[in-house]
Amino acid sequence: MKKITALQRHPLVIACALAAAGAVLFVSEASYWRSTTTLQELTEMGMARTQIQTLERSMLDAETGQRGYLLTQRKEYLEPYATALLRIEDAYKVLAAYYGSDPESQALLERLHTLTETKLSELALTLQLFDEGRGKAGREILMTDIGREKMDAIRATSAELLAYQTRAVSDSRSALISTLVLDRLGVAVLSLVSLLALFLYLRQSQALKLQQMELQRVVQLERDRLEVEVANRTAELIELAQHLQTA
Repeated sequence: MKKITALQRHPLVIACALAAAGAVLFVSEASYWRSTTTLQELTEMGMARTQIQTLERSMLDAETGQRGYLLTQRKEYLEPYATALLRIEDAYKVLAAYYGSDPESQALLERLHTLTETKLSELALTLQLFDEGRGKAGREILMTDIGREKMDAIRATSAELLAYQTRAVSDSRSALISTLVLDRLGVAVLSLVSLLALFLYLRQSQALKLQQMELQRVVQLERDRLEVEVANRTAELIELAQHLQTA
């Protein structure tokens, strides 16, 4: 009851406590949502990196399957070729959705897509010529440097896109670390402010208590003085009454 009365006498204490609690809650929630968003972005960036690597690996698989079929004339070599085509298509769907709102990365992706389509067209053309009995023409295409140049361009563009993605991941990690650091600093500052406010309140309460004790001491001294004075007056009146009675 005394604590409630003390708080009622000091409404500023309640206001400060509520403000401090609200500030801590705001900092904590803001840090949580920003960190969650950054982690989600990092997850999506990791997925994009995986798709870029899958795309490059699938191109190698498609070329390996095509050459294996041309050398051995065995249909089973076309299975990894067909599987690689499906993986390449799926990878481009994911990357197109991810980079759709970023003009710089979208330009890189479009260039990579053009190079990939050109290389796949070359692979499909050699297979078609071979199936039509014009294997010599298909081998002539293989003997040119066009395919190697296209693959080198695909590797270079993929590396450029991966480097861009690596920078984005680094920036997001830095932002996440900054968010966590600011969160720690904010909580620490608010904690120090709360402790300082508590210290000032306790010191004020102690000073008020000492003032009340001093006032009580003064009142008690005055009461004792009055009691002594009353006792002296009473004694004088008794003495006067006895004197009058004797007279």
